[in-house]
Amino acid sequence: MIGMSYADALFAFFVLWLIFIGILWWRELYRAKRFSWKLSNSTLFHCDSCHHSFIIKESVNLTRCPRCNSICICRKRRDLE
Repeated sequence: MIGMSYADALFAFFVLWLIFIGILWWRELYRAKRFSWKLSNSTLFHCDSCHHSFIIKESVNLTRCPRCNSICICRKRRDLE
């Protein structure tokens, strides 16, 4: 068995707790960077039926309008770029 004093055990607990908090902080920074939305003209879409503007992912060709639920075809628009 490892002989430890109360001060050494408390210090080890504190160090492990700081390492755990650091890992959680790094994970949150990584997730925020990976899943963040970047607003640009290519991600902003304007519905032709109800004239509602909303944000889409760049990789989709078809989407539904959140307001009127109509199918919208996403094309590369030269007037927005």
